[in-house]
Amino acid sequence: MKNLLQSNDGISSIAVDLLKVLKTKYNYRKLSSLTGIPVSTLTRYLTGRTTPKGMKARRLLRNLLLNINTSSLISQFIKDDGVVDLPKIMFNPNMIKILGAHVINEFAGMKITSLMSLDLLSIPLTSYLSTTTSRPFYMVCREPLPLNDGDFFTIFLNNSKNLWPSSYWVYFNKAKKEEILMISSKVPDEDFFNKLVLKLEERSVEVTGIFSVVGNEEELSKLSLKPGCKKYFVLLE
Repeated sequence: MKNLLQSNDGISSIAVDLLKVLKTKYNYRKLSSLTGIPVSTLTRYLTGRTTPKGMKARRLLRNLLLNINTSSLISQFIKDDGVVDLPKIMFNPNMIKILGAHVINEFAGMKITSLMSLDLLSIPLTSYLSTTTSRPFYMVCREPLPLNDGDFFTIFLNNSKNLWPSSYWVYFNKAKKEEILMISSKVPDEDFFNKLVLKLEERSVEVTGIFSVVGNEEELSKLSLKPGCKKYFVLLE
């Protein structure tokens, strides 16, 4: 079974992407000071003449993240009413690279065979991670897509406030036992998520982790997750 941290190409790509983001703010000398890597080596990374591999890539990723205050960056997207403007975060290319680096760093060492986006806003981040780590990704939508019947299942939730039940289409075509990392812009609704987990467990799927951009411990504690499943969010909501 593959392990997220062992995907050296993925870690290398994400580390270099993050390096490019910081290059817009710092010069080579400052980047060398922050990372402990010679200017000549950083130049080769940024020009694509070589790529960091193995422990070098992991060290570069960790050192770069230590010099990015992600919570502060996200807080810049908080609107006057105190609500986080998630669309501006989740559709921002540089923020996608920063959040992707956090996912890789936080869930390194865990068995993850695939990824699942839990909402529309998390699709760009999930797609980025899927591409860089060479893992398939699945998604949840609030409307049907023109796919074959075997490619999805549906979840219905009854709500006393609404005449009709809420519907979710889960696009998931599993060929083997899966260990999934869930990606979400915010902590998902507990009723929906807990029913989703039950449906996945019926298909021999285990949720090994959940990453949310904004959230809090109380909301995460309501989610039906097995012991050992890692829960992580970037900004306290």
